[in-house]
Parts: sequence; structure tokens; C-alpha cells
Amino acid sequence: MTERVAILDIRETILGFFREKGITGDLGYDTDLFRGGYVNSLFALEVIVFIERTFSIRVPNKDISESNFQTIDSIARVVEKNVGGRK
Repeated sequence: MTERVAILDIRETILGFFREKGITGDLGYDTDLFRGGYVNSLFALEVIVFIERTFSIRVPNKDISESNFQTIDSIARVVEKNVGGRK
């Protein structure tokens, strides 16, 4: 149960980051961020820096891919995987 709450908190934090950047509209947890025009390669780097600082993690290069950053859900899974040094 606590793991489920943690992933929900992670998703809300990431969604909040997008909203702070002025990205709103129909943005949901499963919205394709690239196809929807919400994220480009430069902004994706900003997202990586945000999650590394916010969640005190290091995203390994192998986890940096379009599929891992395609949706808020997929970004949250990357965070969850790397919290506490789990790989």
C-alpha cells in the first residue's frame, strides 16, 4: 500500500512541475508528452534535472530514453526505480 501511495505522490509532484512551467490543458498521467508537444529534447533534460534534484536520485544513462519520459506515469516509474539506489 505504501508503494502505491509513493507512486501517486511522485506523479503529482511531476504533474505539479509541468503546471509550474505553464503546461496545462489536457495533460494527464498517461498523456504522450512528446506527441502532444508538451516536451521536446531540451525540456526533457530540464525534467531530468528536476527529478534528480527533487527526489535526490541519479538517473542512469541507460534509463534516459524517449519511452521512459513519454508520459508522467513512465517518468514516475523511472523515479520509483531509482529511489534509494535501486536499479
